[in-house]
Amino acid sequence: MASVHEEIFLEEKEKSEGDLKTFMRLWGYIKKYKLLLFLTFLTLAIATIIELALPIFIRYGIDDVINVKYSFNMVPGNEMQFVEQENGAYNLEKRDNNYYMVNSQTGERMQVSGEQYSQYFDTAIRKIQVFSLIFISILMGQFLLNYGQVFFANVVGQKVIFHLRKDLFNHILKLNYTFFEKNPPGKVTTRVVNDTQNLSDFFSDVVTSLLKDIAIITGVIILMMVLDFQLSLYTMSMFPIIVVSIVIFRHFDRKAYDMVRTRISALNSYLAENLSGSNVTRLFNQEERKKNEFDYMATKVYRANIQQMYVFAIFRPLMSLLQYFTISILLWFGSLLFTDGQTTFGTIYAFTSYIDMFFRPLFDLAEKYDIMQNAFASAGKVFKIFDQEQEDFGKKKHISIQEGKVEFQNVKFSYDGNTEILKGVNFKINPNERVAIVGETGSGKTTIIKLISGLYKYQSGKILLDDKELYEYDLNELRKKIAVVPQDVFLFSGTILDNMRLFNQDIPDEEVKKVAKSVYADEIISRLPQNYYTVITERGGTLSSGERQLVALTRAVLFNSKVIILDEATANVDVETEYLIQQALNKISERSTIISIAHRLSTVKSSNRIIVVHKGLVVEEGSHEELINNQGIYYDLYRLQFESS
Repeated sequence: MASVHEEIFLEEKEKSEGDLKTFMRLWGYIKKYKLLLFLTFLTLAIATIIELALPIFIRYGIDDVINVKYSFNMVPGNEMQFVEQENGAYNLEKRDNNYYMVNSQTGERMQVSGEQYSQYFDTAIRKIQVFSLIFISILMGQFLLNYGQVFFANVVGQKVIFHLRKDLFNHILKLNYTFFEKNPPGKVTTRVVNDTQNLSDFFSDVVTSLLKDIAIITGVIILMMVLDFQLSLYTMSMFPIIVVSIVIFRHFDRKAYDMVRTRISALNSYLAENLSGSNVTRLFNQEERKKNEFDYMATKVYRANIQQMYVFAIFRPLMSLLQYFTISILLWFGSLLFTDGQTTFGTIYAFTSYIDMFFRPLFDLAEKYDIMQNAFASAGKVFKIFDQEQEDFGKKKHISIQEGKVEFQNVKFSYDGNTEILKGVNFKINPNERVAIVGETGSGKTTIIKLISGLYKYQSGKILLDDKELYEYDLNELRKKIAVVPQDVFLFSGTILDNMRLFNQDIPDEEVKKVAKSVYADEIISRLPQNYYTVITERGGTLSSGERQLVALTRAVLFNSKVIILDEATANVDVETEYLIQQALNKISERSTIISIAHRLSTVKSSNRIIVVHKGLVVEEGSHEELINNQGIYYDLYRLQFESS
């Protein structure tokens, strides 16, 4: 049975796009670099032509430079005049210090003078030297061209990955809140880092070599048929078996690869989740159970890798076997044709080289195919995130909240479209008013906050900010003036000062400290080893809950928020810090509207007004004293809390 983490990735796999559609979307990034692409294909084309021409050039060296045949003419003085001819019948050789012309067909010898032999031997040596120099020059040129094609292709790849990764991160920053609720951080991190890196590997290890391999295989078949059509038919008799083997391999490798990828992704997600919750695991003594769960998932990854290894293990030896069979067929029929004078030794050598060139890319096919699958699967996952809907109300009015007035008019909301969480909420909060929203767990308090912040879209009714509907605001402008201080404040790695100003270096240090003093955060921060310049770890783990709350409160005031929302912000703080926060809120309410969500009713007694929410409806409003006197739901909640304490 698949784990929860595996099911997430299996579901995603089932909905992934086809390779062609994925490539076309990726091509949108690649085609921007036309000059680099042109240089890549130009160097690739020339290098491929040279590589295909090398066996023909060597064939010429063997047949027409090294294995030269001569004919001769008799000149006055009964001397021989040697002439190199393609269809010549004589070879020059030395035996027992005598020089002979040997008829290659009859074996008949004719003695020649040492001077004549040296003359034409020197000529042959010079031809070999010239041939060798040209051959070395061609190899050097091919080296430079191969370097060029790899360099240009990698530059294109890195540029594509850089812009893709940047666009992806920017897109994620604007995604709907529901995306982050449905996708664990480990999965999103995998998309931004690992999957884009897989595409980088594709460009660096596969793209140019794959294009070249296709050109080489095609060129080899054509050139063999041009050089010797009859011998090529014998040689290519193994090709149908090769094609069938590759098709079968592709089928089994795809299945094995998909399983490996799914299980590794699930393991990554499991690790990210459990490392984040490691404190809970230790506190509840769950190490042994987590160890067993990890062993189970790691074992499934191991078994999937073993299955893929079986596929890989048989493919390369199979290709090697088929190559030797093909060479055997070449040597068998090539020797028969050579004996009959229908082909040359140089042609047989060229065919041997072409067979090697044909099979060379096939040996790496398993690895390249794996990288290619990985890249296309990764690209599909990346583009799937691009397809996620961004946060956008659809209106671009650049208006800003100036006063901080908030009003709900018969607002209804459902997360799943069926069960209503808010069933017609109505209330009004005036500018600079300090209001608390209380109620039982699940009554809809936090949902109200998420709607004000624009994290969700309400289905009916209206939310007005400064008498303008929420949807009329641009989201960026809306959130510039609304700050949320949650119960679990997230702080980034860095100094406390930088966390207060969210790493905006345009805000001077002194201004940050001035605001911190105004909300009484300075009294706590000054006790730290390096006060404002104390370095904290991710999530602010080295700070207490109260210290993190004061940092977040300073941040909210520093950015001049007109509406400040505290979502259980004082739930886990000590008495001293709570007192400082309450003092700060009294001062902040002089210029900002404050909305507090709270379970601890002792923290909301000083609010101007308390709104009581029950089962998705506002059922009571008033000051603490008024609600106590009414003896309604608020009275019951207050009495229960203080009786239990």
